[in-house]
Amino acid sequence: MSLTEFIHSGTEDDLKACLDSESNPSELLKKLGEADPFQKMNIELLVILNKQEFVEKAITTGYDVNAAGKNGYTMLHYAAMWNRPLLIRYLYFSNVELFAKNQQGETPHDIALKYGQKDADIVLQWAKCRQEFIRLIEHTREMIAVTDKSEYSKEEKKLIENACVDGENWINKNKEATLSALRTKKEHIELIVEPLFRTKSPK
Repeated sequence: MSLTEFIHSGTEDDLKACLDSESNPSELLKKLGEADPFQKMNIELLVILNKQEFVEKAITTGYDVNAAGKNGYTMLHYAAMWNRPLLIRYLYFSNVELFAKNQQGETPHDIALKYGQKDADIVLQWAKCRQEFIRLIEHTREMIAVTDKSEYSKEEKKLIENACVDGENWINKNKEATLSALRTKKEHIELIVEPLFRTKSPK
């Protein structure tokens, strides 16, 4: 039986045995990219069926997490469409592109909203918020690095850097934080750093 046939009709053990039997990574990646009669690639079927163990194996082997199939749909689009929150989290931490668009210009979050997939909606909001939080810290440090040294006092610079370190440590230690907790911490850091970046009044 082919990999496609095992996905459609085989048992979990059959599917695992089929994937494990392929020792050549290039051949395995090729099989994962093959399509069924309905033009769904095997990797997409694994996402749709929520076979996270096998999706992880595919990505570990080297499958491009951002590869787009028919009509520009990525794995994340399908995970959103079929409401697979845990798989979405895994894809996020595998550096998936959160805002990839299909041929209709829809992002994975658009797809989750379109099909009323609440769990996917929440985890995609969480991923977006986390990315914005990380970018806030990066942007803050970039601003300090390029700003004239006389623009901020030592105390202000120390306050900003401490806020960045605090935010960074919190993000790294709280990967399972809820969306609400993530938003609250992000807003706390924003309240510290953003006022310092406003244009200062002429002296």
